[in-house]
Amino acid sequence: MNDNDNNNNIKCLRCGTEMVEANFETYMCSQPIVKRTRKGILSAPVQSGVNCLVCRKCGYIELRAAEPHKLKFRTE
Repeated sequence: MNDNDNNNNIKCLRCGTEMVEANFETYMCSQPIVKRTRKGILSAPVQSGVNCLVCRKCGYIELRAAEPHKLKFRTE
């Protein structure tokens, strides 16, 4: 990923330095996801990928849903 991809000049919550996008991988190099489920057999789970931002000064990490609109159930 390139340092300017989708970070929109987001500042670190800890020190105010501009954050950069980084790869966030889980065990076995699979991409992490955010997933919501509802009770009941008729509700399909909803999920989104995860974007990671990191501060190069203090190391603070922020995780964000890549597509937050996909985390809504049809009835919401």
